[in-house]
Amino acid sequence: MALADVYPLAFLSDLLEPRGDCQFSLRRFDEQSGSGDGRFWSARLAGPLWEVSLSLSPRRRDAAAEISAKIRAMDGGRRAMLFADGGYKPAAGGTPGGSVTVNSINADRTAIALAGLPASYRVTAGDRMSIAWGSGRYFFAEFAETVTANGSGVTAQIAIMPYLPQSIATGAAVEMARPHLKANVPPGGFTPFIDIPGRLSQGASLILLQKT
Repeated sequence: MALADVYPLAFLSDLLEPRGDCQFSLRRFDEQSGSGDGRFWSARLAGPLWEVSLSLSPRRRDAAAEISAKIRAMDGGRRAMLFADGGYKPAAGGTPGGSVTVNSINADRTAIALAGLPASYRVTAGDRMSIAWGSGRYFFAEFAETVTANGSGVTAQIAIMPYLPQSIATGAAVEMARPHLKANVPPGGFTPFIDIPGRLSQGASLILLQKT
């Protein structure tokens, strides 16, 4: 069977568990200038992209070889994969439910309100979300405020980062239990496992860069 251009979660993301350290950061593409007195200005040349740095836990040689082969099959960043952080849980615990939607969007698209949450569900700053949109595109963001839904499962508007793309409208489905992003492995982003006879393969690490 031919390999897909965008691999599903089950192809590789699910195989990365258990894993070691995981770090999410935003790679920005801004042009900055300053006045020398502590003031500075910036112009966004392109939207920010999420970068994920992972250390992979030791595992049997066959399991390590499967992961390595699939990463190499991504062809130096030409193919992408869907990635979900297996260690992530919303701060409120439980589940946000499977019918959360965008209820409203503020004018500059820096905040959204949600509908379809359990009554009185608490969305906490640092919680994550994703929205599938367009033709195979995925928006991934984190909430920057803590807001509690009302008895009908609707929230006030909540600041998010990055900002919502223009093409996403109210009514869009929001994934909050297992948010995921589309990413590739940039050149040099994979350090392969070290195979040690009679012991577990170890020492692998992976960098993923969001692909919009």
